[in-house]
Amino acid sequence: MDQISNSAIADTVAAVFRGRDFVAHNTISIGQLLAAWLWNGVLRVFGFAASHPLVGLVLRIALGVLALVVLARIVYGLVARYAPSAIARRHFDGSRGNDWWAVAQSLAARDDYTGAAHALYMALIGAASRSGLVSPHESKTTGDYLREIRHANGTVDVPRFTDFTRSYETVIYGIGTCDRERFTRLNSLAGDLIAGLSPRSVPQHAVGVNS
Repeated sequence: MDQISNSAIADTVAAVFRGRDFVAHNTISIGQLLAAWLWNGVLRVFGFAASHPLVGLVLRIALGVLALVVLARIVYGLVARYAPSAIARRHFDGSRGNDWWAVAQSLAARDDYTGAAHALYMALIGAASRSGLVSPHESKTTGDYLREIRHANGTVDVPRFTDFTRSYETVIYGIGTCDRERFTRLNSLAGDLIAGLSPRSVPQHAVGVNS
């Protein structure tokens, strides 16, 4: 693609100085001048793409991919926020003082394995937060927390945390419920992780599901 010529730059500057803002106030900001120059550059890019079909095709594909990525992120966020299981998870009492590990064991004892799985997740995120590995926020997804854990300079078992996240995501975004077998695995993973983050927070005899 040809570089922007001096004449094009001169035309842009002239157009800016003829604009209403400059005529009315006899002045113009550097930001306005830069915006006008960038807009002229955008127009030239599209003009070049229109005259070169292959470049235009590549540009359209790139814009399409970018739009799909943005759309996928929006959809993922909406699912994470408004999926029935996610809503149910947020309906738990949000008090920071809750012992989510104990809540999980209590729910599992009543065969409410879905609620128990959500409580395990809250217990795990709470332990990671107290260790300074994540910064909790209701808009964050499991993937957001997993990325924070991966980039944190901590002693958490990242592969085990990843296993917990992937299995728990099946409950949230997949089947929507948790059975005894899946909860047993989640309970074991969460128990080991929480014990590693805060050793005194998980009684050793509580790890696992009573038969």
